[in-house]
Amino acid sequence: MPTNFEVTKQTKAPLAKAMDYYFHPENLPKFHPGFGKDVKVVSSEGDTIVLEQQMEMMGRKLHAKNKLTRDVAGRKFEVDTLEGDGRGSKIWISLKETPSGTEITTKASMEFGALGFFIKGPAKSNFEKVADEDAKALDTL
Repeated sequence: MPTNFEVTKQTKAPLAKAMDYYFHPENLPKFHPGFGKDVKVVSSEGDTIVLEQQMEMMGRKLHAKNKLTRDVAGRKFEVDTLEGDGRGSKIWISLKETPSGTEITTKASMEFGALGFFIKGPAKSNFEKVADEDAKALDTL
């Protein structure tokens, strides 16, 4: 049974900069050093990127193969976990232009398997921390 999270953040970055930021997953370790350890782009075609990602949470090393799809007209992204830890998880990132920058709404439906009961709290904290780090990184770009 998936665990759902949602968080909305504001950044003073313009919408175009935010769209570009999220379409470069190879930068994740730079902006999230406590969580993202390594990202390797496996393939990139049009608005779809397949990547392998190494992460760490609660002292546990995690590995996943994800597909990132960009919808430029809808100003949103979808991340599907295809293989590895969290297989079947989905993340949606929606961007909305505001007078002061961009509003970022991130939703997730996470598959934790047998660890679900133990990892929900730390996963939620980490999810919120990553959203904060994204907004702060966009503010400085």
